[in-house]
Amino acid sequence: MSAKPARGLGRGLDALLGDAPLPVAAAQGTGLREIPLDRVVPNPFQPRKAFPESGLDELQRSIQEHGVLVPIIVRPRGDRFEIVAGERRWRACAALRRATIPAIVREQSDRASLETAIVENLQREDLNALEEAAGYAQLMADYELTQEQVAQRVGKSRPAVANALRLLTLHDSIKAMIVDGRLSGAHARALLAVPERERMPLAASVVARGLSVRELERLVSAAGAPRVTSARPLRALSAEERDFEARLRERYGTRVVVVRSGNGGRIEFHFTDEGELIGLGEQLLGETRPKP
Repeated sequence: MSAKPARGLGRGLDALLGDAPLPVAAAQGTGLREIPLDRVVPNPFQPRKAFPESGLDELQRSIQEHGVLVPIIVRPRGDRFEIVAGERRWRACAALRRATIPAIVREQSDRASLETAIVENLQREDLNALEEAAGYAQLMADYELTQEQVAQRVGKSRPAVANALRLLTLHDSIKAMIVDGRLSGAHARALLAVPERERMPLAASVVARGLSVRELERLVSAAGAPRVTSARPLRALSAEERDFEARLRERYGTRVVVVRSGNGGRIEFHFTDEGELIGLGEQLLGETRPKP
């Protein structure tokens, strides 16, 4: 016998909170439904690799008290459902031995599944910087997308995608610091501005001294600043000037240094290879290279 339609907002809230069953769609249909937990399988394209126990414990307590507030997203795979987004909620429900979980069922291709997983994790800030970069790299490698195309699909700027991908070139010891949370993605991006041999000592200093990103950026700027023999000495940047410097760095996706001397000074744009130089030039000139 088919389920009666839900009446009123209260019924809908009860369903989302887990206090009442959601209406079950037809066996092969799509949409919002309650599906057996043992028919749900993880997403092989899931960009997130680390699921800290502390975070899962908190989520389990929340689900125990309030139910699953946000349905997971799945796609049909034979007689099972593959997670597109919401693996933490699925893991927490499995630990609680819940029989079912609310889910939105969608037909999606492999690429769409990966894109949705990346975007969902980014919106929830669930990915560390390396997982984000690996997800972008997988989109580019598996589906021959450019950085610009990846940026459009995940709602990021091209420089942000380019900066994320550069993190994959860091030494494994520094990557381990990002994975376990000792370094943030912003710390790691600041380290890219110095030669490779200088990165590990700076990373160790950040961890040992608990340096903020701004403090690390000042160390990086000092390490790369040229010696000045001018009669006019350099002066420290004001808070507004430091903010301007940071916004330039974010806008152009490369190391930018503002140097003030008296009432004048200069703005330095740094690059590490020809590709970065060309990309920076395109942004500054407002031009795009012709496609072959």
